[in-house]
Order: sequence, then C-alpha cells, then structure tokens
Amino acid sequence: MSEDRLTALEDRLSALERQNEALKGFIVPALFDVLDRHYDRLGPAAEPRCLACDIAAPDDLFPKRTDTCVFGGGRLERLECPACGCIFGPMKYLETPLPVVDADYRLLYASYSEGDSTEQELRAFEALQPRKDGLYLNWGSGAWSASVERLRAEGYDVWGYEPHAQIDSPHVVKSRGEISARFDGVFSNNVIEHLFDPAAQFRDFRAILKPGGRMAHASPCYAYAYAYTRFHVFFPLNEAPARLAERTGFTLIGSEDDGDYRVRVFESLQA
Repeated sequence: MSEDRLTALEDRLSALERQNEALKGFIVPALFDVLDRHYDRLGPAAEPRCLACDIAAPDDLFPKRTDTCVFGGGRLERLECPACGCIFGPMKYLETPLPVVDADYRLLYASYSEGDSTEQELRAFEALQPRKDGLYLNWGSGAWSASVERLRAEGYDVWGYEPHAQIDSPHVVKSRGEISARFDGVFSNNVIEHLFDPAAQFRDFRAILKPGGRMAHASPCYAYAYAYTRFHVFFPLNEAPARLAERTGFTLIGSEDDGDYRVRVFESLQA
C-alpha cells in the first residue's frame, strides 16, 4: 500500500472514531433524558421494594439520595430503606429491560477500563481463609485483573467468571451455563454494587457453593461511595448485608473496612 493510501486510510479511521464517539455522546444522554422525563411524570412502574430486606412501601416513604451520572445517565435518584439502611436505585435503571442494560454495559466497556483490581481481589480471596485443596471462583473477574493467574500460580484452584468485559483466558468462563462445579468459595471485588436482584444472585451463589461454602464480596459501596454512576444500583449499608444473608440461606460471618477496601464474608447454611 502506498504511503498516500495508508495516510488516507488512517485519516478515515480517525474520522470514524470521532463520529462514533460523537454518536455515543448524543445517544446515551438522550436516552436517559427521556427516562428522566418519564419518571418526572409517572414515577416508578411499581411500588419500590428494598433490594436487601424486601420491605415494600410507596415511593414517597423512602428517603431520597440524588446524584448525577458521569457516564451520561442523567439524574440518579436512589431510595434509602428505613428498615435496614440499604440504598438502591435509581429506579429508572432497575426497571430498564435487562437486554438494554447488557447493551449499555457492552457500550461502556468498549471504551472504558477500570483500574487494576488485582490487589483488592487477592484480599477478598484471603478473606475466605482459602485452602490449597479447595475450589474457588472469582465472580466478575474483569479484564483488568491478574488475580486468577496469580492465585493459580500459587497453587490454588481458582477460576474466573466474566460476562461483560472481553478477556481471553482458558481459566475464565463467559456465561453462567459454563459453570457446573460446586465451589468451596466465591469471591468478588466491585461487583455487588452492580446486582439488580441481589437476593436472586445470592441464591444462585448458594447453588454453586458446597454446603458450608463461603463468599467474600469486596466493594467500597458498603458505604455510600462512588454514587456518581448509574451502574451502581445497590449500596448494602448498615444492616443490609445481614438481612440479605438471612433471606437467602447465608449468615454474615465477617467484615472489614479499610479505606476503600470493604468486604463482607458470608457462609452458606447447611441444608
């Protein structure tokens, strides 16, 4: 290819990239502006229920927390549960159809990468008090962590599950259907705050854990932190982790708060 043709191709690719960014910069805010206007007029589609303790009440009985999404998601109005202290929402996003949410995540990760979370994931793993003869799963292992490979190199039988970010590893699966084993422990970092239905997810965790298996979920969102993104819909503050555990066949057995590193450890009750 001649130098002139190569230059023309590079210019065209640059123009397409700018056009794609401009299109995304228009479509995402436009979508959430429509949703904001819809909620201003109609409110939630159903009576809100706390994602942790499942208490239901009219929308106006939940105290509100408001923020603005840095990813073009407009106004973020979350609800605070008066019973357990959980903060959840925005309802406009919790009520968005899951295929649209999945597409929203794919669009986000096409141009956005989180920082290296290896060290936090290793700390969450250690919170399980793991054994070398155990089997462990890193739930939501991401494309920006080396924890699975590092732990395997140390002799632990650790696997990853990552449905959204692109990663090519023989030890990381991409769909829930690929998980058939029963694990001694499940751990995660910066995942629990993304759960639209934490109770259903905890019950699914129990299904893939051995009796008495443990989970360690680390997140800064056990405090009301990093609230400026629509992708954070679940903030299990105060009594919320214990109440969620009670509903789903777990008991809360440990916690640690060290700056942004916060972890809650759960143990599956014997059937």
